[in-house]
Amino acid sequence: MEEIRNLIYGDRPVLIDFYTDDCGPCKLLNQVLDELKAEVGDGIEIIRVDIDKEKLTTINFDSTYQIMGTPTMLLFKEGKLVWRYSGVLFKDDLLDRISPFVYETNNV
Repeated sequence: MEEIRNLIYGDRPVLIDFYTDDCGPCKLLNQVLDELKAEVGDGIEIIRVDIDKEKLTTINFDSTYQIMGTPTMLLFKEGKLVWRYSGVLFKDDLLDRISPFVYETNNV
């Protein structure tokens, strides 16, 4: 879980998908995230966390981000939570919602 913490504070956006193996919607979202990764490539890091197997208290996700159900997605950019969603979105809907953070450019 320390690796996740390091990624969250990096330059690239990190989408964390909290799931369980026995969750039907989670399986559907897994396919959507594979499609998203194929389209976006290195523009985003996608991490899947099985909340039944991982001890989330290591990084306080369970209390800090109130993961109450699955699937739940959290999007971080430079250490900040910039978007969250519980449930399933199809790839185009998901991309519409997160693209401002994934394709954001800094105009100096």
